[in-house]
Amino acid sequence: MLNAIVKWAIAQRWLVVIGAIVTIFWIGRTVTQMPLDVLPSFAPPQIEIQTEAPGLAPEEVESLISLPLESAINGTPRVTTVRSSSAAGISAVRVVFSWGTDIYKARQLVTERLQLAQSKLPEGVEAPQISPPTSPIGTIIKYAFTTDGQTSIMDLRRTIDWQVTNRLMSVPGVSQVLAFGGEQRQFQVLVDPQKLKAFNVSLNQVSEAVRASNTNASGGYLITADQETLVRGIGRIESLEDLKQSVIASRQGTPVRLMDVAEVQIGSGVKRGDGSLNGQTAIILMVNKQPMADTPTVTRAVEAAMKDLEPGLPKGTKATRTFRQEEYIEASVDNVRSALIEGGIIVAIILIPFLMNWRILAVCISALTLSLLLGLLALGLLGQSLNTMTLGGLAVAIGSAVDDAIVYAENAFRCLRENRQSPNPRPALEVVYQGCADLTDSVFGATLITVVVFAPIFALTGVEGSIFSPMGIGYLVTVLASSVTAVTITPALCALLLPGGRLPNTETWTARFFKRWYEPLLIFSMRRSSLIIATALGMTIAAIAIIPALGRIFLPEFQEQTMVNTLMLYPGSSLEATNKAAFVVEESLKNDPRYSYVQLRSGRALGDGDAAGVNLAHIDIGLSEEGMKNRAASLEKMREEFNQIPGAAPNIGGFISH
Repeated sequence: MLNAIVKWAIAQRWLVVIGAIVTIFWIGRTVTQMPLDVLPSFAPPQIEIQTEAPGLAPEEVESLISLPLESAINGTPRVTTVRSSSAAGISAVRVVFSWGTDIYKARQLVTERLQLAQSKLPEGVEAPQISPPTSPIGTIIKYAFTTDGQTSIMDLRRTIDWQVTNRLMSVPGVSQVLAFGGEQRQFQVLVDPQKLKAFNVSLNQVSEAVRASNTNASGGYLITADQETLVRGIGRIESLEDLKQSVIASRQGTPVRLMDVAEVQIGSGVKRGDGSLNGQTAIILMVNKQPMADTPTVTRAVEAAMKDLEPGLPKGTKATRTFRQEEYIEASVDNVRSALIEGGIIVAIILIPFLMNWRILAVCISALTLSLLLGLLALGLLGQSLNTMTLGGLAVAIGSAVDDAIVYAENAFRCLRENRQSPNPRPALEVVYQGCADLTDSVFGATLITVVVFAPIFALTGVEGSIFSPMGIGYLVTVLASSVTAVTITPALCALLLPGGRLPNTETWTARFFKRWYEPLLIFSMRRSSLIIATALGMTIAAIAIIPALGRIFLPEFQEQTMVNTLMLYPGSSLEATNKAAFVVEESLKNDPRYSYVQLRSGRALGDGDAAGVNLAHIDIGLSEEGMKNRAASLEKMREEFNQIPGAAPNIGGFISH
């Protein structure tokens, strides 16, 4: 059957070549629509549930909130793990589902369970909230908003909450926008106990008056013969003065107003998180994307939205982009592109001295290019995204992909040369067919061996399987694609290019030189086969013995330019103490030319899945081009500065390895 395909490809060589060209354009369009990401989705479907409980201690949050929620969710179909963390004022429950579960169906099941559990929560606790779905490495871009003093940080935070966040949430593919730092604007009522006593007013009366002063009431309709009018009681607060004039009670016909017993002012809410950039107070904005959303597309849409928003920001406000995940993807694509170019150059360097024929070189390079493109097409049809692992599989497969074309072209070329020297030469196309057909079984046998050798990688489960299986898929589809091109485009190109070229009478000098060295080694190996086998077994045993002494690491270290470091103080440390400790690191590194920026995110933001305490700070540090020249020294300097902070536990890591 395979030889029949080879014969058809030679007979319809122009049709095969035209079909290959059309396929290349089709693949080019398909590849541009494939999602791009740093790593494949390596985590099972997960749902994060957060419940705010102001004023409750961690042990109360655990017993009154986390435990009832866990009990309600346990038993949900396809749930494998339920974990929770309880901190002061917040409960975070993470529900992990089995692989392959539809995340949206899982969210529906959890929502139904939460409705049943909500009645068991204590009074004053907010309703449990399910965090938006995000990918495992979901943060695609970060911005730091700073002000030169013309606008207060409170007004800047209000603008970000009402304008920037809402605009970015409308971008297709964005699932969540988190804001660290700033001051949240509040109308604050600071009650004076002495005045309460003087006016004989209780604190409950004040609370009720504040609550009632900010409501509208419906009065129904005023209906006349030909029209109706909506009757409303307008009571919502529009200014601070409206709140001050709210009536609490009446004493002998004289109203007791809120301003009589309390100081009413605009102030900042209790901060559970903060942010800064290079030592300057800032609001840090993090944008997370939805699962399976294309990172470059969403990133560019967010950047376009930010460009539209910048003219409307308050005076003196500057938005600095501090992180962009697309840069990792661009680096991965550039590396694969470089590997392809270098692979083609290496193939040319090897083939030219051995074959001394540009026609064979053209056949091999064309087959290699088409094999890699078919591999990309297969990845798209299998639902894979373009990421570090799948592209790495393509890069590793370059040698195997070009090997089939080299073997076919070289054998066809040799057969044509021998046929010309024969006293009864056969037709050139028949010789090309015979040269290709002689190797078909061997080539496909080698391909099957390769598939069997790589099969164990698909036996990996969990996170390991999710990360490494795409690399194996990328490698195998490229190798299989090279086998397809070996029986189609390679014979067709050989039939078009090789018969009309110059055919030397002898092999090239390079081939003759290496044969002179190889022949005595071959004879020695055949005569001393026992010695060769014993040596091979000895080396195998030695290699197995060395394995336990080798270092072990889950993933190789990425040469990341963005470092995401943590600084943890003792439990009970205040947010101000955490900021002071992080400020020491910022001050020591911000003027160092090896670092482009130092950004602080302390505590937590509303809706943040980490649910970190105020004693934890994330310090994002960007390495400059100068810092990347000696990355190890730059990281060592960072460690020295972090280790100088007493009573703190630092952790140095990159965006991916963090």
